[in-house]
Amino acid sequence: MLEWIRTRLLPWGMWGVTMATAAWLWHDVRQVSAVGFALGVEYKLAPALAARVETLAVAPGQRVRAGQVVATLDARTIDAELAIVAAERTRLEAELGAVRSETTVRVSESSRELEESVAAADLALKSARAERNVRAAEFKALETQTQGLSELVDQHVADRHELDALSVTHAALQKELQMADTLVAQLVSQVAGARARRALLPLDAAELALGPVRAELAVLAGRAELLAVQKDATILRAPADGEVAAVFIRPGEVATAGLPILTIVSHGPGDADEVIVCLHETQAGTVRVGEAAIVTPRGAVGEGLASHVTRVAPQVSELPLRCRRNPQLPEWGREVAVALDEHLPLLPGQAFSVSFLGHPSPRAATTPTVAAAATPTLAPPVAAPANSSPAPLALPPALAARTRFEPSAIVWLPARDRFVIASDDTGHDQLNEHAPWLFTMDAEGHVDPEPLVVAGVAGLRDLEALAPGPDGTLYLLASQSRSRKGKRPAARQLFARVAIDATGARLLASTSLADQLGADHKLLTTLGLGSTANLDLEGMTPTAAGGLLLGLKEPLDAADHAAIWHLPRPEILLAGGTASDAGLTRWGSVPLTVLADGATRNAGIADLLELPDGSLLVAATAAGPEPNSQDGALWHVTGRDRLATPTRLRSFPGLKPEGIALRHDGAALLVVFDTGVAPGLWMELPWPAP
Repeated sequence: MLEWIRTRLLPWGMWGVTMATAAWLWHDVRQVSAVGFALGVEYKLAPALAARVETLAVAPGQRVRAGQVVATLDARTIDAELAIVAAERTRLEAELGAVRSETTVRVSESSRELEESVAAADLALKSARAERNVRAAEFKALETQTQGLSELVDQHVADRHELDALSVTHAALQKELQMADTLVAQLVSQVAGARARRALLPLDAAELALGPVRAELAVLAGRAELLAVQKDATILRAPADGEVAAVFIRPGEVATAGLPILTIVSHGPGDADEVIVCLHETQAGTVRVGEAAIVTPRGAVGEGLASHVTRVAPQVSELPLRCRRNPQLPEWGREVAVALDEHLPLLPGQAFSVSFLGHPSPRAATTPTVAAAATPTLAPPVAAPANSSPAPLALPPALAARTRFEPSAIVWLPARDRFVIASDDTGHDQLNEHAPWLFTMDAEGHVDPEPLVVAGVAGLRDLEALAPGPDGTLYLLASQSRSRKGKRPAARQLFARVAIDATGARLLASTSLADQLGADHKLLTTLGLGSTANLDLEGMTPTAAGGLLLGLKEPLDAADHAAIWHLPRPEILLAGGTASDAGLTRWGSVPLTVLADGATRNAGIADLLELPDGSLLVAATAAGPEPNSQDGALWHVTGRDRLATPTRLRSFPGLKPEGIALRHDGAALLVVFDTGVAPGLWMELPWPAP
């Protein structure tokens, strides 16, 4: 019996246990089908140039916000170079004045000498012609006398000796007349030469002489801008919200270019409650977007967290190291993003076991798409406005010492969790004047202490409008207007697109819009303009129809309405095409008025904002000569077909609304005001308007 159990029953029993164990293992592997980890990004903050660390504002484990200053580097060398550039600029400016004075004197002397030469030649020519005319009269009289005497001699009435003497005198006078003709011809040539030399004197001789000095000044300006960028790089900021993981360099130590001073760990570009799952190649086709899943922290006991699939990679590719069973051996698979159904911030890098349930998640059906979630809605207000009356913007004193701050446009930038503000003018006279700076502000009206430098732009003048562009970029629009001196430099004609990321801002493409318009008279006519002399563009907004709407402050049209243009393909214009190629057309016009100097006055567009429902907000200020005081206004147009009947939402006594933006939660409008030399103001208005 024992032999039968040992030889017959026991092998079959062992086989059954083995198969049951295998089935159990297969079932378990199928349930815990993949591993994943909370997405995290490590930022290594390193200097572009070797420098001594001056201050360190954070410590390991400290939470930081995007844009927060975490360290500063010694900038004394850069400051010294800036001082040298400033001194050199002062010298060149003095030389510029000296060259201008010297050239003016030399041109004046040369002009006087040439004028005297022309006058002397003219006088000599007139004298020679007068002398020739006298000789010609004498010759004609003598010729008549000779003919008469010759007839008398033929009649034997006069003596031939007398005729011979008269003939000799006649021949001599003829010779003198020929010499006078030759002299007159020579003097005519001399007068022509003198006048030609006078015509060759350049009218802009002073400007030509100043050209080399101006070129040196331009080189200095470029050096100053480069140094300003380098100085800006001595202030290290957190590129994203996160936690300081490690600090490698302490204050007083020298940081090597490219080697990190500290590292910051942040959640990735997705939500904080998102897990990246690695499916092996054999599982690559088994998961779909919207499928329900269970996420369990590795090593945890208990029920997992309900979740659903939000993204599936479009291809099979090599998996990251931590997803491999053996880090030494490459494996291939597909990455899948899984979001928790309930918001629970996860530790970046934390590992999870993920089971896919094979059926759709009810939560996925209610999750908004990325595009929809990125667009503010006009839902009822979720929070009361922080300030319902104009209040000063919180401008850091250090920033006020560096620049004027005259807010002219505002836009919300989700990537930096900040408003971006444009200023009419930047810098101060002889200090950072017209610097290519934008400014950032938090939702509470606190302007960040450091400007946002736009690399690749020489300078900004009269920047009046901002609008969000594709892929997180921004469109910039200067007024295109002439200055008080009647000039329109290139910086006042700027239309550009810039990229803004954690490292700063940089120019992608630009053009001179006013020059483009001035070169196309046919287009100007279709836009309702005779010329660009009084052009002043101050409003710009993206439109659901595609492209941008541009609002004119001036000129008003024949009915005294403010015109709106449509630029459907701005990328063509920025790529070197013409405004016609880009499809620029007249979109419509809107009648606007404000109270100025105690009387109703026609107004132009100071800013535009198309809302998600397709309606249009228009900030209006007085057109024409600047009044002593005015009450700017905010108007609302419910649709293109209602442009002729806008609704006034609000007037702002004594103030000019220059920029409008929708708050990031869609519950309020933000308005900024330019007050000239006084600090700029801002306020929030509930939206939809009560």
